[in-house]
Amino acid sequence: MRNHLSLTARLSLMFSLTMLAIWGLVSMVLIQSLEQHFARQDEADLRGKMVLVKNLLATQLDNGQPDWARLESGLHSALAGYGDHRLQITTPQGRLLAGSQLFRPPATDVNAGPVIESWEENGIHYRSISTPFALPPRTSVSEMPDTVMIRVIFDTRYHQHFINDIKNGLLWLTGGIALISILLGWMASRAGLKPLRSLARLSTQVTANKLDHRLPVSGAPVELHGPIHAFNNMLDRLEESFQRLTTFSSDIAHELRTPVNGLLLQTQVALSQIRSDHDYREALYANLEAAERLNRMINEMLFLAKSEQGQLAIQCQSLDLAEEVDELIEFFEPLASERQVRLQRLGDARLWGDRAMLQRAISNLLTNAIRYTPAHQEVSIRVNGDDSAVTVEVANPGSPIPPEEWPRLFDRFYRADHARQQMTEGSGLGLAIAKAIVTSHGGTLSVHSDEQETCFTMRFPAGQE
Repeated sequence: MRNHLSLTARLSLMFSLTMLAIWGLVSMVLIQSLEQHFARQDEADLRGKMVLVKNLLATQLDNGQPDWARLESGLHSALAGYGDHRLQITTPQGRLLAGSQLFRPPATDVNAGPVIESWEENGIHYRSISTPFALPPRTSVSEMPDTVMIRVIFDTRYHQHFINDIKNGLLWLTGGIALISILLGWMASRAGLKPLRSLARLSTQVTANKLDHRLPVSGAPVELHGPIHAFNNMLDRLEESFQRLTTFSSDIAHELRTPVNGLLLQTQVALSQIRSDHDYREALYANLEAAERLNRMINEMLFLAKSEQGQLAIQCQSLDLAEEVDELIEFFEPLASERQVRLQRLGDARLWGDRAMLQRAISNLLTNAIRYTPAHQEVSIRVNGDDSAVTVEVANPGSPIPPEEWPRLFDRFYRADHARQQMTEGSGLGLAIAKAIVTSHGGTLSVHSDEQETCFTMRFPAGQE
């Protein structure tokens, strides 16, 4: 099973690795700088020793043919106070004339200038400088060459020990920095992720009855402001949804209680004593009316449930909205005449949509408009269309609806006129159904109410044919 590191551990590890990478780069640059410094220092030292050797050799060769043994002793005595230096004097062919035999002869051309060499032998690093030296003419005999090779060799162990000590110190320091960086990374991660832990604790406190908790933004890192706002907005939506669900449950219980109580009461009265066939028939008619209301309410609720799940079967066709509205006006004319209300259509447009559903949506809006329009007033259905959208407005005069109630008008069982709630014949689902139908067609349903009129506007996107 894979081990899943916590976010704190990951941030601590990343912080530590970053610090170690930076420190490793600094250490490498430091070591390289030290090595280059010592290399330049050794080269300058070797050049100085070469000048000294040449001067001593020239001085001792001024008296005639060289005595290499005595010359070697003198040169080594001259170099004795200059650290671990070695000397080699060879012929151009590589035959040793004087000096140490521990080192291979230099691979240097007699015509070349000073050559700096660096190599490792038996685990020890050496640097050397080699240069040709012309013997004085009077020292040249048949068995002696005209030119000899002088090589000064320097043992760099002292410098190498110093560099190794620096490396060991850096290694121990790297371990300490790793521990400190992990600790600092853990502390910084813990402090930076504190809002996330608060978010986790808050989420455990959120229940259906406790949705008022919010995570404070103050004091949180800027990077967490977005998630905190998103979490708080989610709680706002959940609180609103639970509130609507609670209200809906209460409303549906209230709405269903009236027809159910009517059924029970009518049945109990009918069965309380022996009655005539006419009385039983009247009781059955009353029960039928209550059952039809229950059936209508249940069907409307099922319709809304399907719309929320996107399961409405829409059969679209090209519709002439003027003809559809005129047909609805003719159907509602008797109800409007009874309430002494006039109906009028203005404008024309075509729309691609489901005929039955759109008629149902407009019918629900017309029913509300007729119900709340004062006598001798007019309900207007205004149809407009252009290249961008098609709108259908159902407007009626009457008492204005407060703006704070506009968003809730399309909730199930919600009625803005609380004083007349018990007097209305509807179930409180008409506007919710109308909005579901408009939404399923890709449109929007909005309301605006003032002292002049209350207007419901259905807006559909154009060009769907």
